[in-house]
Amino acid sequence: MRDPIPPALARSPAEAAELVCLAVSDGDLEAGLAQYEAGGVLRPWAAGADDGTAAGGPITVDVIARELTALMEFRLPLALHVTAIVGGNGLALVLAERYLRGTAPDGHLLHLSGSGASVVRRGPDRYWRIAADAWCLAPGDSPQPPGGFPRADRESG
Repeated sequence: MRDPIPPALARSPAEAAELVCLAVSDGDLEAGLAQYEAGGVLRPWAAGADDGTAAGGPITVDVIARELTALMEFRLPLALHVTAIVGGNGLALVLAERYLRGTAPDGHLLHLSGSGASVVRRGPDRYWRIAADAWCLAPGDSPQPPGGFPRADRESG
């Protein structure tokens, strides 16, 4: 059953990336997908992953959904720290660090972090959506992000 409350939409370039992280943290695929414009692309973040897109294959909404769902399966908060925003005339590049840390459902302690970039475009409705997204989460002893993790009550590790 579809949720009667529509997902939040970004009012600024950084908010588009922030809303994806909140959606992943909440396990809300619809809210995550709402942050991508029609035809938006995503380069999956598994370090060294080759899903066939590197050869120029299309990245469809199905790929974005699959990748977001894979992260949601950890059931951990995904934190974001925006490091820079460059843009103008309705187009922006958002550079950010992402952090995922806690105890996964299988009981293993998980520490993932990495850099990424999102190209965000303001639509005719004045909301910002991601046109192209590329980021990588890799294992490591990631530091806590500035400001801490969102919804720390969900983190168990």
